Amino acid sequence: MKQLTLLFVMLLNMLTASNAYTENRSAQLEAPTFSNEKFSNPLEALNILVKRRQFKQAYELAHSFAEDLEGEPYFDFLYGMAAIETAHYDDALFAFERLLLLYPNQARYRLEIARIHFYLRNLRRAEVEFNRILMQNPPDTVKRNVQLFLDSIADLSRMVKPRLLFSMDMAAGWDSNINSATNESFLPKEELTFPVNILLNDDSRETGSSYFSTLLNFNYLSPISKTTSYDVSATYTKRTNSKIDTFNLDTAMLEAGYGFYTGAIKWRAAARYQLVNLDGMNFLNSASGIGQATWLLKSGANLNFAVNYGDSSYDSNTNGDMTQRQFNLTYSSAVKNDNWFFSFLFSSDTAAKNSNKHSGKESQGFTYYRSSLLNQRTSQYWMVNILSSKHSAINTAFYNKLRKDNLATVGIGWRYSFNTNVSIRNDYSATVSDSTLVANSYDRFKAEFGLTYNF
Repeated sequence: MKQLTLLFVMLLNMLTASNAYTENRSAQLEAPTFSNEKFSNPLEALNILVKRRQFKQAYELAHSFAEDLEGEPYFDFLYGMAAIETAHYDDALFAFERLLLLYPNQARYRLEIARIHFYLRNLRRAEVEFNRILMQNPPDTVKRNVQLFLDSIADLSRMVKPRLLFSMDMAAGWDSNINSATNESFLPKEELTFPVNILLNDDSRETGSSYFSTLLNFNYLSPISKTTSYDVSATYTKRTNSKIDTFNLDTAMLEAGYGFYTGAIKWRAAARYQLVNLDGMNFLNSASGIGQATWLLKSGANLNFAVNYGDSSYDSNTNGDMTQRQFNLTYSSAVKNDNWFFSFLFSSDTAAKNSNKHSGKESQGFTYYRSSLLNQRTSQYWMVNILSSKHSAINTAFYNKLRKDNLATVGIGWRYSFNTNVSIRNDYSATVSDSTLVANSYDRFKAEFGLTYNF
């Protein structure tokens, strides 16, 4: 930590002392002038304390005037510096965020923001800010020292650190098709084993409803050694539809894993158990084993390969029990203002009983996801998912056609963070399923507004 602090001081000195850099970018990086006559006494006292490196006294003084002086740039700078040096990182972060809103190209403020995130161990955000400095094309000496910080972030990212996370998300939304059903009135006799069309009742057709949902997520990771760890996570989701309760869902998942590093590769093995209740009744139980390998590339990107193998059982239909295999290959970009990942999926489901062979299927598809950091508090995203499935056999009890599905989903959304703990989000998605069977062809649209709390 002392070495990194010395590097940071050297970086600031070089940034300040570089005349060529300042002259070439004077319009963007010139230190702002402050009008402090209105607040001369407290600001002068605060300035003297900071210069004398009496940061504890400086922070106490600044904190007492914060309610009146927040938003005055000179005060925010001194307050932020005192807060950093006394480990009040949240106060420092808000102070320099206000400064960056006024002076978005001021390199000194960007460096302080990066340092704060580094101390908070928000390594991904620190990496974003240091990369923003590099995008401003600073002198070579500054580039080299920023790169040293980025290398340190990469090293820290490979170290196993204890982690305890808890999040709660509450949302309300509208779902045009809560049962993923067709909007047709009947199933045509051309694809049935019956000589007549089959009329569909309301429960079997597209049903729209508003809904409320709750998500609770807990994750704990503890190091065993410098490069090994164990982790435990638990997730519970509840969705209640306002129109009908037939499709209310409760899902609980428990997962425990063991991870270790070998060079630039992180390995993880885990066991997962999931329980799904439909309308208050036990619907699905599944247990699976998971294997993952993540290559941490020098560019900051990573390549992940994951295998999931398990069994699913249905309480209401034992003939529906399945063995499931899933493979994922994902490439994730290095952390910047714009981040993206591309994931390819292949899965194979095999029915436990031959009489239910038609429920087995093979699927392949991909997901592309891209997010953008618009400013310190706001981000947006968009995604595309394509999935193609082919079932193992014809369900001869009802159909004379083999079921094949092509499903496409697009989504967009944004998130605004009030602070490091509380944020709001707005998400929209549209899904189209094109199937060889009318019963499995449908459209679906969802709009959701949520509030998230992270601890």
